[in-house]
Amino acid sequence: MTHSTFIFRCLLVVVAVASTTATVWASDKPRPDIVFIIVDDLNDWVGCLGGHPDAKSPNIDALAASGMLFSHAYCNSPQCRPSRTSLLTGVYPFKTGTYFNAKDRNETKTTTPTLQQFFMDSGYRVASGGKVFHGNPGKVGDSLFNRPRDPKPPKGEDKFNALKAPNDGYALDVADEKMGDYKVATWATEQWQTVTDKPLFMSVGFYRPHRPLQVPKPWFDQFPLESIRRPAEPDGVDDWDDMPEFARRLARTHAHKPLHKGLSDHEYIVANNEWDATIRAYHASIAFVDRQIGRFVTQLKQNPRGRETFVMLVSDHGWHLGEKKHWCKGAIWEQTTHIPFIVHGPGIKTGSTCTQPVSLIDVYPSLVDLAGLDTPEWLDGTSIKPQLAEPSSPRPPAISSYGEGNTSIRTERWRYIRYEDGSEELYDHRVDPNEWTNLANKPEHMKTKKPLARMIPANQHPGLKVQSWFDKFQK
Repeated sequence: MTHSTFIFRCLLVVVAVASTTATVWASDKPRPDIVFIIVDDLNDWVGCLGGHPDAKSPNIDALAASGMLFSHAYCNSPQCRPSRTSLLTGVYPFKTGTYFNAKDRNETKTTTPTLQQFFMDSGYRVASGGKVFHGNPGKVGDSLFNRPRDPKPPKGEDKFNALKAPNDGYALDVADEKMGDYKVATWATEQWQTVTDKPLFMSVGFYRPHRPLQVPKPWFDQFPLESIRRPAEPDGVDDWDDMPEFARRLARTHAHKPLHKGLSDHEYIVANNEWDATIRAYHASIAFVDRQIGRFVTQLKQNPRGRETFVMLVSDHGWHLGEKKHWCKGAIWEQTTHIPFIVHGPGIKTGSTCTQPVSLIDVYPSLVDLAGLDTPEWLDGTSIKPQLAEPSSPRPPAISSYGEGNTSIRTERWRYIRYEDGSEELYDHRVDPNEWTNLANKPEHMKTKKPLARMIPANQHPGLKVQSWFDKFQK
């Protein structure tokens, strides 16, 4: 190599580094602060989504009214660990085999930097607290705050057991201040009010309405037991009549957990007359956490660093409360995958709604884009920034996975499901928002089904088959 060639190559390296640095940092105004809020097990039972007429979520609704609500937002996997892993690393579950809370030997370790690591490497101060990852705030950040534990019912009155049905609601005789989510909101407020020269990236995880459904008594009092309304059911028809056998078996399960002396969660709750009480406890838990979210979000109105602020709120997945005779998570129907997804910030039209499909895989690239940073090529999702400017701009479908070969495709109008045994479901949400009428085997819908089926990713990562644990757990 000649001396002149060496100098030329060195100059190229310097120019490349300078160009990259300029791309990341050059701006006439300071980087915005980013606040990412994730709620655990919150379905669409919030006022702004209309999932239940009795929902009380004034603070989440106010946040939606102050920005844009993505009304067709979905998780990528209906369990906590795979959902959060996918969201925080930007990679689909079907690429890594991370499908369930329990680890599988076939999983591929994700090597992409987490959302928190990316923002720290980009010059942000990072604060992460509560349940952000699966049970913890993560390992990267300038300030980390583990989720505080909650008070328990008196000895002998606590019905919570993760292996049992979710009829564990209890009105605690404690003040809100004793609850973990209250403490998370307090910590988050303190971090928000800390002034530094760096822009701030916050990830804040609220635990309720995750089980056990136990919150202070005043929140239960807002929902008298005699006023509880159950989810709608098809009139005079068994919702299972047109479901494939695989889907029926899935409906009887609860996230790889055993039956209760032969009874599914739904059968057990109905037999013990606990349906209304459990709905009440879920409502109370949502109302409680909504208040804690509101305590924190109110503080965001004034930015102590003098920067613009973007706020995003999502849930990690939805939750069934008897729809399709199923409870909790661990399925890929509307109730288990539909989530709140709200964005507030400068330039976003207040009270706006986007009906294009989005999913949690889009969180990472969207927050990076809103911060004005270069979006890494390895991210699987796509930024929602175009929809913030023009809500009708088209987007790709939302893809949800539950084990290898079990995939849901959700467009603005349709949900198509294909299971690992090849059986299918197809629902038209324009006329069937509850997914009661399976159209998959109707000849007149073949032309609709085929392009949706082609959207299912090929060469999915090998992982645990759901069929392999049906016989083990359904006894």
